Amino acid sequence: MTFRTTASSLVLLFAAACSQGSNIASPGATGPTTPPPTGGGGGNGGGGSTGASCPAGFAQGDPVGGLTTCDVSGTLLTNTTLPYVDGVAYRIAGRLNVGVDTGANGTASSGTAVDLTIEPGVVLFGSSGSDFVVVNRGSRIIADGTEAQPIIFTSEADLERQVDPDPANDLGRDNDAEWGGLILLGSAPINRCITGSAYGTDSCEQAIEGVSAPNAVYGGDDFDDDSGILRYVQVRFAGFEVAPGNELNGISFGGVGDSTIVDYVQVYNNSDDGVEFFGGTVNAKHLVLVGNDDESIDTDNGYQGGIQYALVWQTPGRGDNVTEQSSVAAAYGTLPSNPKIANFTFIGDNADEVFKSNSGSIGQLTNGVIVYNGECIDWDVTAGDGDNTVWAGVGADPSFQSVLFDCGNGGGGLTDDTPETPAAVAAVQADANNVYDLTDPANVSNSLIGDFINGPTESGVTAFGDESSIDPFFMNVEYIGAVENANDTWWQGWACGIGTNEPC
Repeated sequence: MTFRTTASSLVLLFAAACSQGSNIASPGATGPTTPPPTGGGGGNGGGGSTGASCPAGFAQGDPVGGLTTCDVSGTLLTNTTLPYVDGVAYRIAGRLNVGVDTGANGTASSGTAVDLTIEPGVVLFGSSGSDFVVVNRGSRIIADGTEAQPIIFTSEADLERQVDPDPANDLGRDNDAEWGGLILLGSAPINRCITGSAYGTDSCEQAIEGVSAPNAVYGGDDFDDDSGILRYVQVRFAGFEVAPGNELNGISFGGVGDSTIVDYVQVYNNSDDGVEFFGGTVNAKHLVLVGNDDESIDTDNGYQGGIQYALVWQTPGRGDNVTEQSSVAAAYGTLPSNPKIANFTFIGDNADEVFKSNSGSIGQLTNGVIVYNGECIDWDVTAGDGDNTVWAGVGADPSFQSVLFDCGNGGGGLTDDTPETPAAVAAVQADANNVYDLTDPANVSNSLIGDFINGPTESGVTAFGDESSIDPFFMNVEYIGAVENANDTWWQGWACGIGTNEPC
C-alpha cells in the first residue's frame, strides 16, 4: 500500500510508520511500497490466490483480494494454532467460539477450556456483522504479534480494497461495520448481574452485548482471571448493531481479569465503541484508537482496571464522547466503575464531550492532553457520589491530575452545563498542575507536533510523577500525554491511520 505524497514531512513520517501495519498482504518485515500479493485478482471476493496452501486441518475457501483463504469457524474444542503462511488469510465464518463457557468458577460440567494461538503476521477477516470471535470464560486467545508483524483482524472488503482501491474512498477511510468484532470473556468481578445475583461474587454473571442464541456469559470473583494475550494487534472496520442499544464493539472485554495482557492494540474505524470494558480488572497499555463512531474508550459494570498510554484520534465528523464511564448506581460503594487512565492524548473536533461520567462511576485521569472542539466534561448528577454540586475528592468522584484542557473551542466551556457543573469545576481546580481557563477556554492552546507528539507547551506542564501510587500497573513517568517527544516512537511500525488520518 502506498500513501499520498504531500509537501509535509509529517505525512512521510506517518507513511513509514504505517507501512508494516497497513500492508496486510505481506505482514512481515516489508517496506512501505511492498506490492500486493501476486496471482491476479482484486475486488469482489475474486481473483486468483497467491498459490499458497492452507495449513493442515483448515478448509480452503474462495480467494479474497488475491489471498488464499482458510476457514476457521464453529466451536474450537481443542487447542488450536493459526500458523502464519505468506499469502494466506483466515476467514472467520460466522460466530467463532473459542472453547465452551466453563462457568464463573471454572467447574461447569459442560465447559471446555482451550487456547487459540495466533502467530505473528496472521490476518483474519470477516465478511459481515455475523462474523465475530468469542473467547469464552476459561479459554484464552494468544494473539502475540510483533512490531514488524502485527496480527490483523479485518474485513473482506478491506482485503479487496488493498489490491483494488476505490479512488472515491481512499482505502476504507470512511468505512466501518464490515464484520463483527472481537470479544473476550472472563471470570473477574462485575456489578451488573442477572437477577438474583450478588455483586462481585461467582454468582454475578451477565450476558455480553451483541451476542445471542446462545448468550455469551461473563463475570465471577477471580480478579486475576487470564483470558490470554493481545499484543501488537489491529482490529479494523468492525462493529455491528444487532439491535438498537445492542452492538458489537471493536473489542469487548467482559469480566476480564488482570492476568490478561493487553499491550500495543489498535482499533480503527469501528462502528460502535473502540474498546469497551464490562467490569473486570484487566489493564491495558499502548492503545491507539482511531476513527471510531461511538466512544473510543467505554467502561461499564464495575470496571476496575488501568489504562496507560492511550492515543485517541477522532476522525472529523465521527465519534461520540472520547470516554464514557457508566455503572449501576445502586452498586456504588460495593463495586463502582473506577477506570484509571494515565498518559493519554485525546484529539477530536466533534460537538460532544471528552469525558462523560454517568451513574455509579468514579474515574481518575492523570497526565493527559486534551485537544477538542466540544466541552471537556459531561458530569451526570448521579456520577461519583451522586452529588454534582460538590466535589467529594479522589476516589469518591471523578478526578484529574496534570491534564491540559484545550477544549471548548467551539464556543463551549469546561462542562456541558451553564453555569458550569460545580463538582467538575472543583475537580479541575483541585490540582494545581491542571491547565484550563474557566473564563475563556480559547486562552489555552497546545503545541502538539504532528497532531499528537508533545511540544514545548505540553513538556512544560508538571506531570504527576507517582502514577504507580494510583495503580501498581502504571509506570512512573515525568511527562503528560501519550507521546513524550519525537524520540518516543512506541506507536510506529505496527499502527496505522493516525495523525493526518492516513488510511490503513
